[in-house]
Amino acid sequence: MIKTILPALVGTLAIHLTPSFAAQTPLTEPTFDGFGGNPSIRTLTHESHPDHSLTIQAHGPKNPTINSDAPSLSYICPGATSGYTGYLNHGDKHFYFAYFESRSKPTEDPLVLWLNGGPGCSSMTGLFMELGPCTVNEDGESARENPNSWISAANVFFLDQPIGVGFSYHTNDSFHGGEGGTFAASEDIYAFMRLWYKAFPDSRSLPFSIAGESYGGHYIPIFADHINEMNKIVTLDEQVPLESVLIGNGIFSDTKQASSYYDIPCTNVTGIGPLLDSKACERMAGAVGRCEYLMEACHAYPDPLICGASSQYCSDELEIPYFKSGRNYYDISRPCEGYLCYPIMNSITKFLRKDKVREAFGVNKRAPDFVGCSNKVGREFQKVNDYIIDTRPFVAALLHSGIRVLIYVGTYDWICNFVGNERVFGSLEWKGLPDFRYQQENNKQVWSGGLWWESGPLRYARVNGAGHMVPWDKPVEALAMFKAWLDKKELS
Repeated sequence: MIKTILPALVGTLAIHLTPSFAAQTPLTEPTFDGFGGNPSIRTLTHESHPDHSLTIQAHGPKNPTINSDAPSLSYICPGATSGYTGYLNHGDKHFYFAYFESRSKPTEDPLVLWLNGGPGCSSMTGLFMELGPCTVNEDGESARENPNSWISAANVFFLDQPIGVGFSYHTNDSFHGGEGGTFAASEDIYAFMRLWYKAFPDSRSLPFSIAGESYGGHYIPIFADHINEMNKIVTLDEQVPLESVLIGNGIFSDTKQASSYYDIPCTNVTGIGPLLDSKACERMAGAVGRCEYLMEACHAYPDPLICGASSQYCSDELEIPYFKSGRNYYDISRPCEGYLCYPIMNSITKFLRKDKVREAFGVNKRAPDFVGCSNKVGREFQKVNDYIIDTRPFVAALLHSGIRVLIYVGTYDWICNFVGNERVFGSLEWKGLPDFRYQQENNKQVWSGGLWWESGPLRYARVNGAGHMVPWDKPVEALAMFKAWLDKKELS
C-alpha cells in the first residue's frame, strides 16, 4: 500500500545454484546466528561492508535442507525451483529474502530483485499473489503452482524491506521500522547485492534488474541511482551489473499524479466510467487546482503543519469520495472486499502464519507473525516526508546513464493510475522527452496486453483491464511483457 496522499497497495540469481552449500567455496564456514544450529545455514561477510552480513540457507525441489525433518519448500510452494532463503543482517536489523532460480536457463537468464511497495508492504505478497512460483489457495491452507511466474524467464529475489515489513525484523525494541526512509534503505540494498556477488561471483555476468510496483516508484529510482553512482567509484569487478529497472503502477510525483484521482472515477478515460455521481465529480474538479497548489507549498516549505494541511485537504476532496463508493482502490472494476480490498490477502496472511510454512521458508523464529502491510512503517516514512520526494530526476539520471526503464500500468488502477503515470513521463526532464512525447501522440503500438510506445531506453506499456497488481490480473500478458523486456524485444 502506498500513501501518496493516501495508502495504496503496492518487487534472480542465474548461476545453477545447488540445493546444498557443499560446492559453494566463496562462503565462509557455517555459523549458527540464532537459527538453532542448523549446519545448512551459513553467514558471509564483506570487507567493504563491515556492518552487514548475509545469512543463507539452500532449498531445493527434492532435497531442501540437511535437516530431513524440515518441511520441503517445494511441497509447501508447488512450482518452486532450487534457490535460497535467508537474511541480510545490519546490526540488530534483519532483512528477509527468498530467491528462486529460473525455470529456463538459470546459468544464463537475468537476475531480478522484486520489491513490493507501501511503504511497509511485504514482497511476500508479490511472491504468493502475483509473480512467484506458487499462488496461495483461497482457503489459506495450501498453494498451487503459478505457471506464469516470472521465474519462467529469470532468477528472482523477493526481499522484505524496510525493517518491520513481512518477515524482516529487528531485535531492538525501541526501533520502529522504516526509520530514515528510502535513502537510508538504499544503503542496505547496495550492501545486499555486494554480499551476494561475493558469495556467487559467477552471477556477476548476468544482467541485473530491479523490479517492483506502487511505492516502488519511490524505492526503485533511488535504489538504482545509488547503485549506479557507487558503480562509478569502484573497480570494474566490484560493480553491480545494473541493466534495467521495471516499475508497475508507480508513484513518482504527488503533485503530478494527485489530479488523476479525479480523472479515473469522473470521466470515461478507462472505458468503464464515470463511476461517481455528477455532484461529487463537480466538487472534485473544483478542488484539483487548490490541491496541487497546496502540494507545491508543501514541497517548497516541508513543514509538518503545511504538509499536513495539504494532505488533509487533498484526501478529503479527492480521495474520500472514491472511498465512499465501496470500490476497490486498486481495481475500479471490482468492489473492495477483504484485507486491502482482496480476499486473497487474508488467505496469504493465514498461510504465512503457519509454522510449517515459516520453517520451510527459513523464517527466523524471532520474526513476528506475518502482516501484509505495516502502518507503523508507513508512519515512519511520513515523519521524514518521504512521500513528497519527487523521483523523476532519479529516473532521468538512470536514462542518461543508459540504464533501461520499463514503466507498465494497469488501466483499471485508481491509486497509481495510468493517467497520472502518463503525466509524470510526459513531464520527465531528460534528453529523450521530445521523441517520447512524439511516440506517445503519434506512434502508439498495439500488443496483446494493450498499447505501448518507447524512446531510446524508456518504454511505457498500458495493460488493458489490469488493476494495480498487473501480474495478478493479467498473468499471461505480464509474463510476455517481462520476457520481451529482458530479451530486448518489442511487445507483440
